[in-house]
Amino acid sequence: MRDLIDELAGIAPGSRLDGLRALRPDVRGSLAGYEAAIFQGESGLTAAERHAVARHVAELNAEAALAIHHQARAGDSPRLPVLLDYATLITRTPDRASPEAIETLMAAGLAPRDVVMLGQLIAHVNMQARLLAGLRLLEA
Repeated sequence: MRDLIDELAGIAPGSRLDGLRALRPDVRGSLAGYEAAIFQGESGLTAAERHAVARHVAELNAEAALAIHHQARAGDSPRLPVLLDYATLITRTPDRASPEAIETLMAAGLAPRDVVMLGQLIAHVNMQARLLAGLRLLEA
């Protein structure tokens, strides 16, 4: 089963990296399920907001292919600056996260479940970026 990571990393079917990834089909399946839950699941975050945050996190990680993947689906909203600031905080300096950061999100109209979804989205895209970087290292 091929997934987004295969596509973004340019992993050809039958290649060495494909073989390595095939050793953990559960991980491939879980990643695909998580991707669907984050970007298609019910949320107070719009799909456009979710993809804009994902694009931003990909850019923070210098993962151009991942950023491009989300670009076409990304959109603007009045609360997007707050979402992007939070994504930057969690990606770059998670040790500085505070109750005040959560309060800022809630003041922008996020419900507690949306704050959780945002955190999951940020973690997921950061993990994808690290996985892509690791696969590039294995290929080299």
